Amino acid sequence: MRVPKIFWNYFSLFFAAVISVQVATVIVDFIEKTSRDQVKKELLTGGVNWANVETVGLQVFLIGNAPNEAGRFNAISLAGNAVDAERLIDQMNIIDNSNIKSPNLKLEILKNGNDISVYGIVPERFNKPAFLSSLQRQSGSSGLVREFIEYSSNKGNQNWDRSIRFSLSVLDKVKLARLEIIPTMVQGEVVAESLEQKNLLIKQLAEDIPKDLKQRINVKSPRPLITPFSFRATKGKELFRLDACTADNEEAASKILKEVTKLSGKKGLKCEIGLGKPSDSWLSVVLSTLNALSNINEGSVTIIDDEISFVVQKIDAEPEFKTVLQTLENALPDGYLLDAKLISYTEEKTDLGGTAVLTLSPEGLFQMNGTVRLQTTRTTLTSLAEAKFGKDFVNNKLKIDGSMPQDWSDLIMFGIESMALLKNGFIEINNSGVSVSGEANEANIAIKIAQNFYGKLTLTQPLKTKISYVEPPKFVELEGPSDEECLGGVDNLLVERKITFDPSSDRINLDGQQLLDEIADVLRDCEELSLEIAGHTDSQGREEMNLQLSQSRATAVLIELQRRKVLTSNYVAKGYGEVQPIAGNDTEEGREINRRIEFKLAPTKEVERDKSE
Repeated sequence: MRVPKIFWNYFSLFFAAVISVQVATVIVDFIEKTSRDQVKKELLTGGVNWANVETVGLQVFLIGNAPNEAGRFNAISLAGNAVDAERLIDQMNIIDNSNIKSPNLKLEILKNGNDISVYGIVPERFNKPAFLSSLQRQSGSSGLVREFIEYSSNKGNQNWDRSIRFSLSVLDKVKLARLEIIPTMVQGEVVAESLEQKNLLIKQLAEDIPKDLKQRINVKSPRPLITPFSFRATKGKELFRLDACTADNEEAASKILKEVTKLSGKKGLKCEIGLGKPSDSWLSVVLSTLNALSNINEGSVTIIDDEISFVVQKIDAEPEFKTVLQTLENALPDGYLLDAKLISYTEEKTDLGGTAVLTLSPEGLFQMNGTVRLQTTRTTLTSLAEAKFGKDFVNNKLKIDGSMPQDWSDLIMFGIESMALLKNGFIEINNSGVSVSGEANEANIAIKIAQNFYGKLTLTQPLKTKISYVEPPKFVELEGPSDEECLGGVDNLLVERKITFDPSSDRINLDGQQLLDEIADVLRDCEELSLEIAGHTDSQGREEMNLQLSQSRATAVLIELQRRKVLTSNYVAKGYGEVQPIAGNDTEEGREINRRIEFKLAPTKEVERDKSE
């Protein structure tokens, strides 16, 4: 069958149309891609990275959020360099920045030993070099200071500056800290090395906080390691005394003190909390011994780790003592050793070693009275006393009697050890017992004295202690030199020398560097000094250039002092140019005198203004 001719005509037209569409599609895609790539390249080259480009045929659409009208116009102009402006379709929006606020000022500081990390947002005119210099001084040569600080358009005020200075003073007192600083408050937590330092820090923070500034700093102290764990209580006629108490947590301490309060009628007693208890049964052991002590007339209980000494000096009947003892033994867990004694005063007492008396005066003079059998014993006791109290503070009045059957030399030795724990005291040793009284600067000192004599006394020798706690004298930190003394020390170094620079430069030469070393040694002891470093020039050259040179030289001195670990947070560098000559500028000698660096006290307002700038 023959295909009609007209079919071929229509087929040719259809095929040509298909080819034309395909060619046109390829051309349009090529134009779109080329236009899109060229416009994108122009935008990126011009720094416009927020705009997207889309193409439909010959039309080029600019899409995105312009930061402002100028940014939108800039994007259109850049795109117009790549394609005709008539092909551009603007579909960009302008972001409303009126409600966008600058981030709040905030700094966080982490201190771990000698390493310090600081990060946050600071005012645009914050003196970061001086701040980091202060941190580096605290960190020392072996420490590391890491900073991640960004600037804000917010302007700091005096409260912000006060917060920074207060925080630096807090960090200087501790080794572990986390502080958060905002313009009106400093908060966080610090770790004290001891309970005493914790109490001192709390007091100092309350006193040092500037006016109009608040602080919420939690001061923590690690629980100390107590060794040995100990407890001692004494009961006498119309007397119940807590000599020493230790516990591993607040709850245990509260339960012990509650029971002691029932027996003594006294409130406000203290129990030291720390690590080191010999077993989980410590609380029940203490409560059991207190229960035993409540069932006798007179006696004492001493617990040192897992050893218990229960001394009964008076009880209604000996069978009753056995009942109390049996009850205590049944209550004690395995692992505790009980040494119980019932002292019978009906037994005939012989005076085996006379009486020995040891005294320690508040001035530190130690004296021994009594009798020992051997000269070597007396010499040994003298040497021990001199080692404890000093050779010039020992008065040995011990006599020698070789006819004595025995003496108290061992107990005298333990008495010397015990007296060294006291501020002043009196110890009497005889056949009737050992009596220790006095004052101590450390709480719970009676338990340490009991440890010294533990196991050394006879059945008829009770240990009686009456130690009063006296708060130790406060350590008064010596004040540093006054501002005038600091400035005088610097001026003395500048009498015949001066800080010199390379000609027409702010580079300090070798002689000037050596002089700065000596000046830095003086200024390191003057942490609170407000100082102005003033730069001056002669009158040669243009006045404006001289002013700039004097300012750059004063700033160079400030930077060199910072490098030498001088705290310069209260320093101001100021150039005066040629306007304050101290000699004539018509001679070389006079011009040399006028080219100088001076140090003078800076007014507080001047320092505050310089920091804000």
